[in-house]
Amino acid sequence: MRHIISTLMISTALAAPALADDMRDDALDLFKALPSTVPAVAGNPITPTKIELGKMLFFDPRLSASGVFSCYSCHNLTTGGDDNLETSIGHGWQKEPRNSPTVLNAVLNEAQFWDGRAADLADQAKGPMQAGVEMAKAIEAFEATADPGTV
Repeated sequence: MRHIISTLMISTALAAPALADDMRDDALDLFKALPSTVPAVAGNPITPTKIELGKMLFFDPRLSASGVFSCYSCHNLTTGGDDNLETSIGHGWQKEPRNSPTVLNAVLNEAQFWDGRAADLADQAKGPMQAGVEMAKAIEAFEATADPGTV
């Protein structure tokens, strides 16, 4: 019996590196290195002014109807870009039907929202502010009146 157990342990120990190599090769086929520069949304080049505006808006609770929630409320950058809750809490302290995905590297996602309903990150960003269970603010209440080309 000891001989069988020893043989199994040795076989497992010898097979583990080969299995790890196979898993690594599979992962390398699926995942690529992050790009060295942040890709822009098509037709919307990145500028220092837009970056600063994005930071201000991301942390601004005035974008919610209650003035309590900001994007950061559910996408906490210090906890991995999400809120680490099973389902997020939104406007009126409602429990949302889904949890918040991380915003880290979200511009690289092939699909936006869990169901992929937004065409790109720019389209996705409008959804949570208007959703009644999230931030519950009418888009007309905060749309900029400035020429978008100047931002």
